[in-house]
Amino acid sequence: MTDPFQHALHSTATQSPVLAALAVFCANNLLFVLVALMVLLGLLNLRRLTWTLVARVAVSLAVATLLTLLLNRVVTDVRPFIAEHYLPLAHASNDNGFPSDHSLIAALLVFWSAWIDRRWLGVFVVGMLAVMAGRLGIGAHHTLDVMGSLVFAAVGAVVAMAVPLPAAWNGRSIVPARRQGV
Repeated sequence: MTDPFQHALHSTATQSPVLAALAVFCANNLLFVLVALMVLLGLLNLRRLTWTLVARVAVSLAVATLLTLLLNRVVTDVRPFIAEHYLPLAHASNDNGFPSDHSLIAALLVFWSAWIDRRWLGVFVVGMLAVMAGRLGIGAHHTLDVMGSLVFAAVGAVVAMAVPLPAAWNGRSIVPARRQGV
């Protein structure tokens, strides 16, 4: 498969050791930073986290994972470094490249951040795009793989928003209110 966008990002990443290191960081380590930011975001908004939000996160994750497991068996995409016979800039599995798990998680974090506190949305969108570019740049995925992950996360979020949940969950925080005088 010829993927001009992936090829351009990989060629750019191989231009210098600094660009290669940046691609590797974005591809492999930035996701951990984004997860840590999500934990921080949750802690900063602990009293505002409702059972509805928890259910939406769980449903979106389940739907995106189910789509990944099902369509991974339908869509076969040999990873770029295998198809084009070069070494990736960082460790990458040699299994089916569709979809990108790293990109899927980063995309889910975008939706979850929007549900928790929209002020952080831009940070997570930029982080997701950097993870996707990194995965393309190191040669681990084609554009189809990272875009498929974004679509799966979006479908998971849409389904999660459409699932009817008990109205009582909307205002009920996952952290019980402190009792006075106890």
